Amino acid sequence: MSEELVIREAIPDDAAKLIDFLKRASHESTFIEHESLDNLSVSDEMNSLDQIYNSPQDELMIAILGDDIIGFTRLEQVDEYTSELGIVVEKALWNQGVGSYLMEDILAFAKESPISKVNLEVYQKNPAAIHLYEKHGFTTRSKKAKTLIMEKMV
Repeated sequence: MSEELVIREAIPDDAAKLIDFLKRASHESTFIEHESLDNLSVSDEMNSLDQIYNSPQDELMIAILGDDIIGFTRLEQVDEYTSELGIVVEKALWNQGVGSYLMEDILAFAKESPISKVNLEVYQKNPAAIHLYEKHGFTTRSKKAKTLIMEKMV
Protein backbone atom coordinates (compact mmCIF):
# COMPACT_ATOMS: atom_id res chain seq x y z
CA MET A 1 0.00 0.00 0.00
CA SER A 2 1.70 3.17 -1.16
CA GLU A 3 -1.15 5.46 -0.10
CA GLU A 4 -1.77 6.27 3.55
CA LEU A 5 -4.35 4.12 5.31
CA VAL A 6 -6.72 6.12 7.51
CA ILE A 7 -8.89 4.51 10.21
CA ARG A 8 -11.60 6.73 11.63
CA GLU A 9 -15.11 6.83 13.00
CA ALA A 10 -17.77 6.88 10.29
CA ILE A 11 -19.92 9.99 10.00
CA PRO A 12 -23.22 10.52 8.16
CA ASP A 13 -21.42 12.06 5.16
CA ASP A 14 -19.74 8.66 4.57
CA ALA A 15 -23.09 7.04 3.71
CA ALA A 16 -22.80 6.91 -0.09
CA LYS A 17 -19.22 5.60 -0.07
CA LEU A 18 -20.09 3.04 2.61
CA ILE A 19 -23.00 1.73 0.55
CA ASP A 20 -20.70 1.46 -2.50
CA PHE A 21 -18.15 -0.45 -0.42
CA LEU A 22 -20.80 -2.82 0.98
CA LYS A 23 -22.07 -3.57 -2.53
CA ARG A 24 -18.53 -4.33 -3.75
CA ALA A 25 -17.60 -6.41 -0.71
CA SER A 26 -20.82 -8.43 -0.77
CA HIS A 27 -19.83 -9.78 -4.20
CA GLU A 28 -16.23 -10.56 -3.22
CA SER A 29 -16.75 -13.10 -0.46
CA THR A 30 -19.07 -15.94 0.44
CA PHE A 31 -18.41 -15.12 4.12
CA ILE A 32 -20.53 -11.98 4.03
CA GLU A 33 -24.24 -12.26 4.71
CA HIS A 34 -26.35 -9.19 4.27
CA GLU A 35 -29.83 -8.04 3.64
CA SER A 36 -30.46 -6.68 0.18
CA LEU A 37 -28.56 -3.48 -0.40
CA ASP A 38 -30.63 -2.58 -3.45
CA ASN A 39 -33.25 -0.71 -1.45
CA LEU A 40 -30.82 1.00 0.93
CA SER A 41 -30.95 4.75 0.37
CA VAL A 42 -28.17 7.19 1.14
CA SER A 43 -30.61 9.09 3.34
CA ASP A 44 -31.43 5.98 5.39
CA GLU A 45 -27.74 5.16 5.73
CA MET A 46 -27.00 8.73 6.82
CA ASN A 47 -29.63 8.43 9.55
CA SER A 48 -28.20 5.08 10.64
CA LEU A 49 -24.65 6.46 10.79
CA ASP A 50 -25.88 9.46 12.79
CA GLN A 51 -27.49 7.14 15.37
CA ILE A 52 -24.34 5.02 15.59
CA TYR A 53 -22.13 8.11 15.91
CA ASN A 54 -24.19 9.39 18.84
CA SER A 55 -24.44 6.05 20.68
CA PRO A 56 -22.23 5.26 23.71
CA GLN A 57 -22.13 1.53 22.81
CA ASP A 58 -22.47 1.35 19.03
CA GLU A 59 -19.60 2.24 16.75
CA LEU A 60 -18.68 2.00 13.08
CA MET A 61 -15.11 2.63 12.02
CA ILE A 62 -13.98 2.78 8.43
CA ALA A 63 -10.65 2.15 6.72
CA ILE A 64 -9.95 4.59 3.91
CA LEU A 65 -7.26 4.29 1.25
CA GLY A 66 -7.07 7.23 -1.11
CA ASP A 67 -10.69 8.29 -1.57
CA ASP A 68 -12.22 4.85 -1.09
CA ILE A 69 -13.55 2.96 1.89
CA ILE A 70 -11.74 -0.38 1.83
CA GLY A 71 -12.96 -1.82 5.14
CA PHE A 72 -15.11 -1.27 8.17
CA THR A 73 -15.80 -2.67 11.59
CA ARG A 74 -19.00 -2.35 13.55
CA LEU A 75 -20.03 -2.79 17.16
CA GLU A 76 -23.77 -3.17 17.66
CA GLN A 77 -25.35 -3.22 21.11
CA VAL A 78 -26.85 -6.58 22.13
CA ASP A 79 -27.68 -5.73 25.75
CA GLU A 80 -26.56 -3.27 28.40
CA TYR A 81 -22.96 -4.54 28.52
CA THR A 82 -22.52 -6.59 25.35
CA SER A 83 -21.97 -5.63 21.73
CA GLU A 84 -21.62 -7.77 18.62
CA LEU A 85 -18.67 -7.19 16.31
CA GLY A 86 -18.56 -7.38 12.53
CA ILE A 87 -15.64 -6.62 10.24
CA VAL A 88 -15.26 -6.53 6.46
CA VAL A 89 -12.16 -5.75 4.40
CA GLU A 90 -11.93 -5.48 0.61
CA LYS A 91 -10.70 -8.85 -0.66
CA ALA A 92 -7.73 -7.40 -2.57
CA LEU A 93 -6.39 -6.12 0.76
CA TRP A 94 -6.84 -9.26 2.86
CA ASN A 95 -3.76 -10.29 4.88
CA GLN A 96 -2.22 -6.81 4.66
CA GLY A 97 -2.97 -5.63 8.21
CA VAL A 98 -6.15 -3.64 7.52
CA GLY A 99 -8.27 -5.99 9.65
CA SER A 100 -5.82 -5.73 12.54
CA TYR A 101 -5.82 -1.94 12.44
CA LEU A 102 -9.61 -1.89 12.42
CA MET A 103 -9.75 -4.43 15.24
CA GLU A 104 -7.31 -2.46 17.42
CA ASP A 105 -9.31 0.74 17.04
CA ILE A 106 -12.73 -0.82 17.64
CA LEU A 107 -11.49 -2.66 20.74
CA ALA A 108 -9.98 0.60 22.05
CA PHE A 109 -13.43 2.16 21.66
CA ALA A 110 -15.02 -0.80 23.47
CA LYS A 111 -12.63 -0.42 26.43
CA GLU A 112 -13.64 3.23 26.85
CA SER A 113 -17.38 2.50 26.56
CA PRO A 114 -19.86 0.81 28.94
CA ILE A 115 -19.26 -2.45 27.04
CA SER A 116 -17.72 -5.31 29.03
CA LYS A 117 -18.04 -8.09 26.42
CA VAL A 118 -17.77 -8.25 22.63
CA ASN A 119 -19.01 -11.29 20.76
CA LEU A 120 -19.09 -12.34 17.11
CA GLU A 121 -20.03 -15.20 14.83
CA VAL A 122 -17.58 -16.45 12.19
CA TYR A 123 -17.69 -19.22 9.60
CA GLN A 124 -15.57 -22.22 10.58
CA LYS A 125 -14.26 -22.30 6.98
CA ASN A 126 -12.78 -18.81 7.37
CA PRO A 127 -9.42 -19.50 9.05
CA ALA A 128 -8.00 -16.04 8.28
CA ALA A 129 -10.82 -14.35 10.20
CA ILE A 130 -10.58 -16.85 13.06
CA HIS A 131 -6.84 -16.18 13.28
CA LEU A 132 -7.46 -12.41 13.37
CA TYR A 133 -9.98 -12.78 16.20
CA GLU A 134 -7.77 -15.14 18.22
CA LYS A 135 -4.80 -12.79 17.72
CA HIS A 136 -6.86 -10.06 19.37
CA GLY A 137 -7.92 -12.18 22.34
CA PHE A 138 -11.22 -13.71 21.24
CA THR A 139 -11.96 -17.24 22.39
CA THR A 140 -14.51 -19.74 21.12
CA ARG A 141 -17.58 -19.91 23.35
CA SER A 142 -19.58 -22.40 21.26
CA LYS A 143 -19.92 -24.04 17.85
CA LYS A 144 -22.86 -24.20 15.50
CA ALA A 145 -23.11 -26.33 12.36
CA LYS A 146 -21.16 -23.86 10.18
CA THR A 147 -20.01 -21.13 12.58
CA LEU A 148 -18.16 -20.41 15.79
CA ILE A 149 -19.42 -18.03 18.45
CA MET A 150 -16.44 -16.15 19.83
CA GLU A 151 -16.16 -13.59 22.62
CA LYS A 152 -13.74 -11.28 24.39
CA MET A 153 -14.03 -9.42 27.67
CA VAL A 154 -12.92 -5.79 27.35
